[in-house]
Amino acid sequence: MCDCQECEQFLQPYLDRQLTQAEVLEAETHLDECSYCRRAYHFEEKLRMYVRRAASEPMRPELKQKLAALRISL
Repeated sequence: MCDCQECEQFLQPYLDRQLTQAEVLEAETHLDECSYCRRAYHFEEKLRMYVRRAASEPMRPELKQKLAALRISL
């Protein structure tokens, strides 16, 4: 069984469906038992949903200008 630190490392690959079946089982077992990690999982899942939605909407020209003004030269 994994601990919270291991679960944190599994979280992104779990959401991306990149884990082995054994790793999925380990992560899901921990998520079922740990409310802290379960909340983190739900947060990441909702964040991804919002990012996908925002990325599909066209950006207003004035927002593009504001973002362009924030760029710094490297």
